Amino acid sequence: MSSTTLRTLSGTNLEDVQEMNRSLVMRLVRKNQICSRAEIAEASGLKQSTITNIINEMINWGLIVETGMIEGKKGRRSIGIKLNSEYYKIIGIRLTRTSISVGMYDLDGTEYGLQKLTINPGEGSAIAFKKMKDLITEAISTNTVGKVYAIGMATPGPLFRNEGRIALMSNFPGWEKINIQEELTREYEIPVYLEHDAKAGGMAHWWFGDHQDHGVLIFVTAGQGVGAGIVVDGTVYRGSLGMAGEIGHMSIDYKGPKCECGHNGCLELYCSTSSLLRVLGNEYPSIQAVCQALEAGNSIVEEAVQKAAWFLGFGLVNVVNVYNPSQIVLGDEFAAVGDRLLHTVSEVIQQHVLPDVWNRLEIKLAPPEKDFMLVGAATIAIDNLLNQPSVHLWPKAE
Repeated sequence: MSSTTLRTLSGTNLEDVQEMNRSLVMRLVRKNQICSRAEIAEASGLKQSTITNIINEMINWGLIVETGMIEGKKGRRSIGIKLNSEYYKIIGIRLTRTSISVGMYDLDGTEYGLQKLTINPGEGSAIAFKKMKDLITEAISTNTVGKVYAIGMATPGPLFRNEGRIALMSNFPGWEKINIQEELTREYEIPVYLEHDAKAGGMAHWWFGDHQDHGVLIFVTAGQGVGAGIVVDGTVYRGSLGMAGEIGHMSIDYKGPKCECGHNGCLELYCSTSSLLRVLGNEYPSIQAVCQALEAGNSIVEEAVQKAAWFLGFGLVNVVNVYNPSQIVLGDEFAAVGDRLLHTVSEVIQQHVLPDVWNRLEIKLAPPEKDFMLVGAATIAIDNLLNQPSVHLWPKAE
């Protein structure tokens, strides 16, 4: 075999196996909240002695605490355990074309504070980034228990996730010149994780939403742009550069209008809230104004919303045929119009996919009370911390 055909293969060291087992145990404890060592052993498939060693190790680290006696199967009582989550804080950030949101979370996803600031593309990306850092600094200063271990950030795309920077933010130039990950890491000296907002939303919905424990989940961000977070059996699908899911730049008309990405007829030119507001004109400056007009029975607004929803559904037909998801969740600003969006998108997809595919597909709206992209920013950071707990989470904050 010539050297040009050789592949580099990597083995697994004992230390790697131990870290994988620690990660598995922490994830199971987080998912089950308060549970017993025996339950973790059964769920993980690991030997009871292995579980005992890992749990004792994490108790010594301060990552896990005992909660007292709990009742298990067949009435057997045992000592409960849970994550000592409140000592381990994460900053979650969501960047949009018009706002910056910064929240503080713990390993369980509990929120400890939230700030949201309006930004203006006319001010430029450098000023907006400075405002973001001010919010992060303020959030960290308010923490009174434990310490902040990481920052997670959800951004519009396209995003070069592996390079830590935005490739293009339509209608808000300048962000492509800032290496956000590098800048924030240098400023705060903790790990920083960037993710496309749709992928972050998909991960948050997989962790905290209503779904099966397996399958393919597509989280659609239909807002100022359009994106899709693809989650396969709990793992975000990112592609080689981290740009997978950029459905907003999928062309649905090769003779259509020119997009900032250089393509013609991109989906987001037809069904983003930005395009919807452009169609409706200055009388409707926000999606909230659109919703009020819908409630008042404005036929012109109803027609424009239905047309945009039809285009989104048409684009999602392609997504369904490519990824065969078990669930599609419609989120972000456009989801505020509610059942009108859900009904039209569902109708279009039903008409254009195979009956067997449709019958095995669930389409729903994301709950409006939660910003899944912001929670997802923190979730992405938590997920990375849990991958290597002995590297990132030991010793416990004082």
